[in-house]
Amino acid sequence: MFLQATVRSAWLLTSLAVACASAPPPAPVAAPATPPVAPAGELPRSSIAAILAHREELGLTPDQVTLLQRRDDALAREDEALRKRIAAGSQTPASSSASGFQGSRGGHGGHHSAQRPPDQKRPPDPLTQLDDNDTRAFLEVEQQVLTEAQHPRAEEIATRFREALYDQQHPGRVPHGADADAGTAGR
Repeated sequence: MFLQATVRSAWLLTSLAVACASAPPPAPVAAPATPPVAPAGELPRSSIAAILAHREELGLTPDQVTLLQRRDDALAREDEALRKRIAAGSQTPASSSASGFQGSRGGHGGHHSAQRPPDQKRPPDPLTQLDDNDTRAFLEVEQQVLTEAQHPRAEEIATRFREALYDQQHPGRVPHGADADAGTAGR
């Protein structure tokens, strides 16, 4: 009888373990009613996209929005090959320059030398090319699409975007604005 009770207990425990292991997964939690917020580090794809994100603040007309979207899409197509090169690892952010301007090498008095030997002249790195393309596209839309009244705020938006982009691409450096904040902390 003792043996029979032990076998029955073992069988019940085994059955219980199998039943628990094969239970269906819990029902998925319902998605939140509000859309998720974009990740903190996610920036617009360009200065123009940053301006579009502020369309109400800038008072952009539907025609301006359409023109800005078209130019931003064209810029994305122009930059596609450069972004693929960066994604493939052929470019590291630390090796790119911040503004696309190259300093003089051994120049006198800080003047840039216009006479460089041909073998020292290299094309700009992909990040600098992206930066140059973004600058050119922004200047085009600023002159051709935006009104004079919209220029100052659009320039401020574009500048903040570019500073945030630079800070994201160069994480080891002091973020833009940190110097100014440090200087006014004790006041």
